[in-house]
Amino acid sequence: MVIIAIDYGDKRIGVAKSDPLGLLAHGVTTIEWNSDINRPLDILEGIIDEYKASGIVVGLPLNMDDSEGEKAMQVRTFASMLKERCKLPVILFDERLSTVEAHDIMHMQGKKTGKDKKRVDMVAACVILQSYLDEMNKKKK
Repeated sequence: MVIIAIDYGDKRIGVAKSDPLGLLAHGVTTIEWNSDINRPLDILEGIIDEYKASGIVVGLPLNMDDSEGEKAMQVRTFASMLKERCKLPVILFDERLSTVEAHDIMHMQGKKTGKDKKRVDMVAACVILQSYLDEMNKKKK
């Protein structure tokens, strides 16, 4: 069962997928977009079909005090549109500090993050998905 993860942003959407066993996250791509939400939805629909995904995890940007701001509301709207379009379960998962962790991972790999924002977003989607997978696998034990 492959799960797709999304790090939603106003300009870029990072995408990752799990392995079929649901153990490891792998980067897929970063979708760049501006105003037409149908463009990234179309691309995501294709990715979901290509990998025969059984579910989608979307990073929910909570504030440090667990409250939800305007960005979280935008993500909820996007997730709802994606669920309606793809007819798959969509899980909102706390993504706090995922971008910070993505920067740390890239720095440890010796890569600069300033000019490679597309890669940062894809790595952030991997961080979100790996956290989700780890949590689900812990619950199974």
